[in-house]
Amino acid sequence: MTKARGVRLDLKRALAVTLVGLAGAVGALVFVLWLAGSSDAVDVKLGDPDFRGIDAADLAAEIAERGPVPFPDLVGRDLPIWVTHAGDDPRVGWSAFSARVPGSDDCLVQWDPEGSSEDSPGMGAFFDDCDPATTWPADGAGLDALAWTVVARDDGPELRIDVSGAAGGSGP
Repeated sequence: MTKARGVRLDLKRALAVTLVGLAGAVGALVFVLWLAGSSDAVDVKLGDPDFRGIDAADLAAEIAERGPVPFPDLVGRDLPIWVTHAGDDPRVGWSAFSARVPGSDDCLVQWDPEGSSEDSPGMGAFFDDCDPATTWPADGAGLDALAWTVVARDDGPELRIDVSGAAGGSGP
């Protein structure tokens, strides 16, 4: 009479297959990690090079009523900014600049509506939060400026601020 036998397990063969599979997986992981860190040829830049979608008329009215508007870091590059506006026309008169004190990684520029600087007495002023005696005028002159532009749209002018790292200058 024939006896039924169950599945026979060869322990040595099972261990060998397991070790080869494990070594292959570890080798593939090491190879992928090496590839990921071996080159800077791929420079991924997501999003727009400018901060857009700002209704220029609304922001100009907000600034006229409450003063300059701060925006926290917008692009993950440690770039908080201040935006201010002068005049009645939302298509011109903008100033956008870094909220970092020039030459400092730790100090930020703050707004004091009661403060004044040599260039703007009694109009409010920006100051260094590490050294409050250091001030800048209400338009941010002397701080790291960011380029801006106003684009005409059907629903009103749109303010765009270049946050790509190119500093200097102003819009139209």
